[in-house]
Amino acid sequence: MSLLNSRVVRLAGASLLAGILVGLVGGSFRYLLASADRLRDAMVHRAHAWPHTGWLLPVFVCGIAAALARILVVRFAPLAAGSGVQHVEAVMTGEMKLAPPVIVPVKFFGGLLALGSGLALGREGPTVQMGASLGSLVSRSIVREDEDRRVVDAAGAGAGLAVAFNAPIGGAVFVFEELTSRFTPWLLIATLASASVAVWVMRMMLGNALDFTLKQVSATQTWRLFPFLALGALLGMLGVLYNASILALLHLSDRAAAISSVGRAAFIGAVIGLVAWFAPTLVGGGDMLTQGILSERATVAALLTIFLLRFLIGPWSYAAATPGGLFAPLLLLGASSGALFGEVLKHLMPTLGFSSVAFAVVGMSALFSASVRAPLTGIVLAVEMTGRADLSLALLVGSLGAMVMATLLGSEPIYVSLKRRMLAQQAGGGDTVTRQRDGHDRPSTECGRKLD
Repeated sequence: MSLLNSRVVRLAGASLLAGILVGLVGGSFRYLLASADRLRDAMVHRAHAWPHTGWLLPVFVCGIAAALARILVVRFAPLAAGSGVQHVEAVMTGEMKLAPPVIVPVKFFGGLLALGSGLALGREGPTVQMGASLGSLVSRSIVREDEDRRVVDAAGAGAGLAVAFNAPIGGAVFVFEELTSRFTPWLLIATLASASVAVWVMRMMLGNALDFTLKQVSATQTWRLFPFLALGALLGMLGVLYNASILALLHLSDRAAAISSVGRAAFIGAVIGLVAWFAPTLVGGGDMLTQGILSERATVAALLTIFLLRFLIGPWSYAAATPGGLFAPLLLLGASSGALFGEVLKHLMPTLGFSSVAFAVVGMSALFSASVRAPLTGIVLAVEMTGRADLSLALLVGSLGAMVMATLLGSEPIYVSLKRRMLAQQAGGGDTVTRQRDGHDRPSTECGRKLD
């Protein structure tokens, strides 16, 4: 067998090419999202020139943008609704096939409209699903074996997460821990190749810097780990409640059969536009809010406001069924709740020198662990996004507390629940009902082979 025809060369070559595509698409997506956020803020600022009627402008624009995002989903790619991670997971387990290539432009432009309108969603959902689809396009041309093709698909999805959070190791761990629950040499080669080159391309486009900048502190003393365990337990309960809120609002949206899904998305976007009129910094993906928390610029009152409002508008935004993920909102909610916990400890025990920033970073990974039930991914993301490797032990302890509490409360990981809901809709003809109500055809989805 010649070198060029060897399995490892084909697998690595396909993964590298997929990573280049994901880096280009994901980097462009991140750049345009930042531009959309600036345009939305400028619109709200200009609207305040008319204090009595100006609120109508963000309500109208955000409602229309959310509706257009939903129309793209309904008309061209129903599987682009929501995060998309649950669909990729179903593909990896052989319960569904990958979506057709049209999902890439639908996720790209639908995500720009949805997140640009201010919906509290994350950019990682679109990039993960686009990454899996781009990986599939490459693997069908280069890789021969079906098993290796599914490996490249998974690697492309991991590269999508890596680009979304500027976290190549986190993207790789996400593939092993969440998408496939497997660790093989072939999957390792493909995932590392795709994630590393994708982030390299993205950094060439957007710059080589951490997503969040914050000061370094000394390593946490051993006896001070107990508060992080307590924070993890509290966020375990919060994660259970947050997951339940997402599912409850999705169920409520399903029951509103008298209103089309496009109409529901428009209403949800309009409400977000009204929130933007009063507090423009509290809508959208939330990166600037997270940076403010990690820079200790938020007062206790501001932290409480961020926590309460984002807890409400996160599930509300996801119910619009537009392209958008859950990870970034979880990280912001975890940071705000962790910082609040730290401020309370500082007030009760001011002489012990607790850092609210440390609790904010641990809160990011702990709430992620409670909701998604992927603690290693959450920990690595927190470290890569903040550069706070000095908190590794506290991150482990906090995530442990969150995992134990969420498991004791009997809560399913959010993507397990969302995947079950998606499969039930497929089996029960849910797509047909929505197709008739919205007046558009939806392509059928078949089951594929298991990733083995």
